[in-house]
Amino acid sequence: MTIFFGLLLGAIIGASLGLIGAGGAILAVPGLVAVLGLSVTAATTSSTIIVGSAALAGVLRRRNTGTVDIKIGLTFSAVGIVGTIIGTFLLRIVPENVTLVLFALLMFGAAYAMCCKENPEPTSEKPKWHLVVIAATVVGILTGLLGIGGGFLIVPALILFLKVPTKVATGTSLVAITANSLLAFGLRFEFWDQIPVAEIAVFTVSAITASLILSPIAQRMNARHLQWAFSVVIVIVATYTLFISFN
Repeated sequence: MTIFFGLLLGAIIGASLGLIGAGGAILAVPGLVAVLGLSVTAATTSSTIIVGSAALAGVLRRRNTGTVDIKIGLTFSAVGIVGTIIGTFLLRIVPENVTLVLFALLMFGAAYAMCCKENPEPTSEKPKWHLVVIAATVVGILTGLLGIGGGFLIVPALILFLKVPTKVATGTSLVAITANSLLAFGLRFEFWDQIPVAEIAVFTVSAITASLILSPIAQRMNARHLQWAFSVVIVIVATYTLFISFN
């Protein structure tokens, strides 16, 4: 039964990353806690593997579509390195139930951003690098503390601050998510022994498969409908996460 739920959750995570370039870890961490009974630390560490792998698969699948700018994605991630280090440090001092509450609140915010706010269109203004630094640092902190890639923040930041076209921003966010996840995983070396290797392998393979299958058709689907659907799922999972954080 655990394997079945692992395959299902992995497919949902991969679908989220493949179709809208965001939302993967927001579903991964609560799912790992609920399905496998992992601690928050183990779940957020495992999440960096699952989400990073699925995001990389999405990048490779889109590399010839003109919707990925690897240089910008890596630059965004590099700017946020300090934030990732700070977030990883906070992981060691923030109580697990507090981390779950923060995660649930972040999920509600992500759901609102997906369903109620449309991605802006880039303007002809010059890139605003001071805002890029702020956004990348915030994403880095979230990755380090909560084990998420931060795609729902990266996409609008790329559009607003770096003037990346909307279609390219979604694919480029996967580059930043891959790099952020890899860095966060490396910084969590002391928690590697908490990762259930076999179970996480199932989650990861399922997520990668879904991401590879769905990435090519993302441009042909209604983005708003997809975002609405995922926002509903996120609200349900966030509510459950709040419940278990207090129990």
